[in-house]
Amino acid sequence: MPKIISTATADAPYILPQNEIKNFTYNLFSGSDIDIERLISVFDNSEIAQRHISVEPEWLAKEHTFKERSDIFSEVSLELAKQAIVECLAGVNITPAKIDNIIYVTSTGVMTPTLDARLFNELGFNAHIKRLPLWGLGCAGGAAGISRAMDIARAYPKENVLVVAVELCSLTFQKDDLSKSNIVAASLFGDGCACVLVAGDENELSANEKCPELIASLSTIYDNSLDVMGWDIVETGFSVVFSRDIPTIVKENVKPNITELLSMHDLGIEDIKHYITHPGGLKVINAYEDSLGVKSGTLNISRKILKEHGNMSSPSVIYVLDEFLKNIKKVKAGEYGLLSSLGPGFSSELVLFKTS
Repeated sequence: MPKIISTATADAPYILPQNEIKNFTYNLFSGSDIDIERLISVFDNSEIAQRHISVEPEWLAKEHTFKERSDIFSEVSLELAKQAIVECLAGVNITPAKIDNIIYVTSTGVMTPTLDARLFNELGFNAHIKRLPLWGLGCAGGAAGISRAMDIARAYPKENVLVVAVELCSLTFQKDDLSKSNIVAASLFGDGCACVLVAGDENELSANEKCPELIASLSTIYDNSLDVMGWDIVETGFSVVFSRDIPTIVKENVKPNITELLSMHDLGIEDIKHYITHPGGLKVINAYEDSLGVKSGTLNISRKILKEHGNMSSPSVIYVLDEFLKNIKKVKAGEYGLLSSLGPGFSSELVLFKTS
């Protein structure tokens, strides 16, 4: 079976306490037609302490064109991706030239050639590396990238696959958007980059005994749910679409999705010992717990990443995975785990794994 060999993360350069972002948002929208006095409480109820962003806070209060945002995305995403990839590969002592496949995941910036091609020139990847850019999967992108990496490594067991997910959500902030969704997004999203190395079972990297084995995945898209989450494309960039129904959708659909995947492998909810869950927000984490009936503390790593980074969209679940792997030596072999994310579509991505 394919294995997760290594992970790494790279934080955006500016650290902002949640209270500072709250005050900025309150001052920006005071006097506008939005009921900021009522909506500002979402900052206090988020359980987020701080977030990393890619620009100075003053940048967010000014007008910017789509091109300005894209230029910053191109520059910052490249630097963060390089940092994460170098750390990820150094951890297992291989060079970029040894990478067979690269999957690049994002939903917050557009460039052609894509970031993976730019990384080729910066890091010295193999000239025959197979590239798979994934755009528009939002928060589901990290889990989807790992799932596609598993598929490739299973089909080509001698090869390895590098997944790099980078999102600069701060660049999408629209200062003139008076929607509730914009305020909620301002209270929740941050920037970050994360990477995962997956290898097939005939690859020499798979000899590491403590690397989790990837067993199976399940992708699900829900009927008539296009308006739950995503972007509206406006002249100045991306304007967030963010439904209040997301926690309810999670509560109603997550358990059936998970049960469907587990039943294919003669497993039940009770067999899952580890949850690598995308920290989409406090209400989303609570909805997972309520739906699955898991014991208190099961999703503590997700809560930790939410507290320290907010929701970074696709990299977030890899941040959770990275934190989990830091203590992998303390985990018993043969235990089942589940990696889970939800995103635009509205869709679910699940990956079943087993500790070794």
